[in-house]
Amino acid sequence: MAEESLKWNGPAVTAKLKAAQIAGVNRTMGKCVNQAKRSHNWQNRTGVLEGGITIVGYAAPEGKGVKGTWGVTDVRYALIHELGGVIKPVRAQALAIPQADGSVVFVKSVTIPARPYLRPAADVFYPTLVDNIRGAYEKGGGDGGA
Repeated sequence: MAEESLKWNGPAVTAKLKAAQIAGVNRTMGKCVNQAKRSHNWQNRTGVLEGGITIVGYAAPEGKGVKGTWGVTDVRYALIHELGGVIKPVRAQALAIPQADGSVVFVKSVTIPARPYLRPAADVFYPTLVDNIRGAYEKGGGDGGA
């Protein structure tokens, strides 16, 4: 009887690694979402923007890797809040800005300062991605990182 000197487990190892990548990416995105919701420097008045921060697309295989998406959808002012910018009228000569006393002030433009909330969360948790994938792999691949 011949002894087996090498057993090839390539497909099983590849599948385990892919599952660990998915779990690690999902774990990292979840931490980013939680951080962005609670650690921002702007006054939360309505909760709409904060409530819109979510995992947009859970991690899934894409090409030779894994892709997941987190951020904000369905909040029109989310991007200008993150990056800042200038708002100018499109269909009028001026923007109408209501005042607390009931009056209205007309201006040619409004400059919105950047109030980042997504990038700081990514800066905190993206460096942990490798450890999250490793932890999921060591726990068996699938749900070890979630």
